[in-house]
Amino acid sequence: MKKQLLRSIKAYLRTALLQSRTALGISQEEMARRLLMSSRAYASLESGKSCCSLITVLLFLTCCYTDRQAFIDGLLKIFDSVELESS
Repeated sequence: MKKQLLRSIKAYLRTALLQSRTALGISQEEMARRLLMSSRAYASLESGKSCCSLITVLLFLTCCYTDRQAFIDGLLKIFDSVELESS
C-alpha cells in the first residue's frame, strides 16, 4: 500500500508542478528558484523521479498554485482510493 501511495502522490505532484509551471509561463529554472531548490532537484520532481518535502509542497501552494483547496482535495482522493483498495 505504501509504495502505491508514494507512486500516486509522485504522479499527482508531477502533474500539478508541470501544469502550474506551464500556466505561469516560467522555466524549470525559475520554478526551482521559487521553490528554493536546485534546477536539477526540480527537474527530478517534475519527471517523477523523486518526491518532495512538505516544505516544498507548502512553498508550491504559497507561490505557484492558485487553487490550494483543489490541490488538497486531489491529495485526499488519492489517500481515499488507496485506503479503499487495502480494505
